Amino acid sequence: MNWHTRFKAMKTALGYTNADIAEITGNTPDSIKTATQPNNEIPRWLRLAIVVYESTLNSDKTLEVLKKQDKEGIEAFIRRRLAFDDSLIAQLRYTDKSDIGKEHRRFEMSGYENKRGQCVTSNQAILNEFADLGIYDYTDYLFLDFYKGHGTLYFRYFSSHENEQIELGGYGTVDIIYYIFEKTIFSDKGERRRI
Repeated sequence: MNWHTRFKAMKTALGYTNADIAEITGNTPDSIKTATQPNNEIPRWLRLAIVVYESTLNSDKTLEVLKKQDKEGIEAFIRRRLAFDDSLIAQLRYTDKSDIGKEHRRFEMSGYENKRGQCVTSNQAILNEFADLGIYDYTDYLFLDFYKGHGTLYFRYFSSHENEQIELGGYGTVDIIYYIFEKTIFSDKGERRRI
C-alpha cells in the first residue's frame, strides 16, 4: 500500500481531519492538505507518524484500538491488513502501480477450483490474517464456504452445542470479515482461555 493510502487509512481510523493534524503539528489545515495531495510526496515527518500508528496496530493493543473505532475505521484496518505488500507491487511490470496500491486480497467466492482445495486454502489464509485478534477464540470451529458467489459462514461458539450457519450473499470480503468480527471479537460471547 502506498504512503497516501496508508495516510488516508490512518486518518480515517483515528477520526482526524486536516484541522486536527494541523493543530497537532503547528501547521495550517491548508498546508496539511497541500502536503498530502496525491501528486505530492508524503512528508518524512508524516511517514514516521504512519509507521508509529501502524506499529501500534500490530501490537496487543490492536483489539482495544479497534473496539473504539467506527465501522469505517475498522473496514480501513481490514483493507490495510489485506493490502498487497509494497515489495510485491514493486516487482510488477507493465502495470499502473497506483491502481494496485488501492487493491487488497479478496475471498475466492466462485467456489470453482482448478485444483482441489484451492479455494478453501486461499480463503482460510485470508481469514487467518486476523487470527491474532482472537477470532478463533470464541468458537470451536469457524470457516467459510462459497458457491457461485454466495458465501456461508459456519461456526459453533465455544462451550455451545448449537451449530451456526449464516448466509452471506451479497457481502464482499471486507463486509464478511467485519461480520465475523461482530460475531466473535466484538460479541459478548465467552472466550476460550489460551494463556
